[in-house]
Amino acid sequence: MHSVTHKKVKKLLGGHKYYQNPCSTQLVNAIIHDKAHKVNEGHTYGEKLSLQQIQDLAKVDPKYQEMTQDEKDKLLHALTEYQALKNASIHATNSAVVCNVQSMLEQIFKILDGLTLQTGLYVCLFTTHGHVYDSSQPFWYRMDNVMDFWEDMMNVEPDELIFKLEQWACMQGKSDINLLGWLEGVPFQSPHAITSAEHLQTLCDALKAGTCHWAYMSRQQHLEYQDQLKEQ
Repeated sequence: MHSVTHKKVKKLLGGHKYYQNPCSTQLVNAIIHDKAHKVNEGHTYGEKLSLQQIQDLAKVDPKYQEMTQDEKDKLLHALTEYQALKNASIHATNSAVVCNVQSMLEQIFKILDGLTLQTGLYVCLFTTHGHVYDSSQPFWYRMDNVMDFWEDMMNVEPDELIFKLEQWACMQGKSDINLLGWLEGVPFQSPHAITSAEHLQTLCDALKAGTCHWAYMSRQQHLEYQDQLKEQ
């Protein structure tokens, strides 16, 4: 007789597999994206049309009825570029960072739950913010009794471990770094303070391409940089 409980068997039967091939970009989504861009551009949040309204407009728009393959490819390419830019874009505020962290972690937890039920995998996950101005809360996640490992084998409790991880991560932010390749014509300030959509887009493109990037500075480089600032 196996030691698997009746409750776990029911979970296995009702569990979900989260590993699957990524879906390709669909033409219908590309059409909605193109139409939304045209009808909502320049409008504030409360003035923008809803998804249902945009779908209704797209259905009767003759532009989308008999498209050539080249026109379809252009719409698909535009949506693909938008999705890539959105995934690689920076956050304007710390609250946006927190929302993104919470949303992504919830998805990760669901995937790990399903993987553990399907395979019996032991999983523990520790997360913490990377700097003191990030309000994301340190967190640890575990499956079954895997956290007993830290106490029994490493003689440390998970809460103590996550506290030390938080201290270590925030200390990393005290390293001397420099932002290289800042764009001419774009004010050197926090993205949250930049009000020009064109400047934000240009900066985002530069960060994505790597032409503008953060670089570690040695102690000597930091001292030389301070001297340069004094001379200016």
